[in-house]
Amino acid sequence: MSDNKQTPRNAGVHQKRNNVAVNERAAFDNIGLTKRNAEYMYRFNKELEKTKLTPEKKAQAVQDMVNELVEGQKSGKTGKNTYGGIEARVKEVVEGPTRPDNELFGRNYWPNMIYNSLTFFMIFNLMFGIMYLFSPKLMTTSRPVGITAITVSALIAGFILPIMPRLFSPKIKHTLNGFLRALIVLVGFLVWMALFYLAQMLPGVVNPILMPWPSIILGLVSIAGMFWLRRTYKINGGFFG
Repeated sequence: MSDNKQTPRNAGVHQKRNNVAVNERAAFDNIGLTKRNAEYMYRFNKELEKTKLTPEKKAQAVQDMVNELVEGQKSGKTGKNTYGGIEARVKEVVEGPTRPDNELFGRNYWPNMIYNSLTFFMIFNLMFGIMYLFSPKLMTTSRPVGITAITVSALIAGFILPIMPRLFSPKIKHTLNGFLRALIVLVGFLVWMALFYLAQMLPGVVNPILMPWPSIILGLVSIAGMFWLRRTYKINGGFFG
């Protein structure tokens, strides 16, 4: 009887992979990096290899970071506090550095403007549609809001709402003092209400009253548009956040 032990299947493959990993890790040793920074660069390089950057750009990004870390180590800096998390750093290398979002209108203002407009358009149409569906007499005993007035109100809300919170954001360098910024908010609100009431005073030919089901359908379509915007752009706050 032979007492030779069989070699586990794929043992050679696993051994080769382990050797590759060891070699990749060793590539960041003995180049002037601390143990912690060498580990950071090893993990960063592994994640960077999964991206579609060209080999030249990958090598350049790694070399630039190594040079910066070697210099930064003199003052106690590490890869973590220099670049942040691995995933965030890889994203920054692949997509490029993001500019500070310190402008009054902010990035993605128009998608946020449309999103807020759709939000108010949805709320008014669903609210009035459901209300008139279950209480049809309200359409004759009260003055229903026309679709033009709803649209005007939604558009103005869309323009104003993304700006208002940023007027008081500490991350933005403001040229006006707090009192004037608060006054701008108040004036914006008054203009919003005034234009809504003016639109509501338009004759029925220009400002028609929708029946309940068309209003409800418009509200549901607005929700679909809001979901699409959230999936496509960065929307700051709002419904379905």
